[in-house]
Amino acid sequence: MGFWEKVLPGYKGYKDRENSRNTDKLLRELLSNRLKESRKRYDDTKAEIANRGNLGLLGPAEKVTQTLSRVIDRLRYANCGFSGKWFGKDKIDVERLDKVHAFDKQMAEAVDQLDKDIRALELSSDDGQLESMLKDLARKIRELDEAMNQREEILRTVGGDGDEEK
Repeated sequence: MGFWEKVLPGYKGYKDRENSRNTDKLLRELLSNRLKESRKRYDDTKAEIANRGNLGLLGPAEKVTQTLSRVIDRLRYANCGFSGKWFGKDKIDVERLDKVHAFDKQMAEAVDQLDKDIRALELSSDDGQLESMLKDLARKIRELDEAMNQREEILRTVGGDGDEEK
């Protein structure tokens, strides 16, 4: 069983061009739902941080909340995959399609890692360590956000909407 079969229920072959848009939408919904679950767990942890009374941690904790919410929304509401221009002069090339698949794998792995990092926050009782962990978590979420920008750019060029020559 390959990577996509493990992480994406209902996988029918990501490179199947006729199913790419649906598969892309399914993947983004799956990842955004997983991040929503992680967000709920994080909200509980943030409430615990507030209950400790260390107000200095609330700023970094809130920054994580804001960035995570933005990434969840971007995943859920982004345009679906490819424009469907599979033939003729706008035909998708395999190299760019492979780049999209690499970004998708990176996103799935990043979501897994974010969930692990959020779970690790629950176990931390040291405020100094917790502050460092919150800053690291915020950085990783920003990196996922940036990766999504790059993926969107690839999709624009794949769909024929970019500035590349055809």
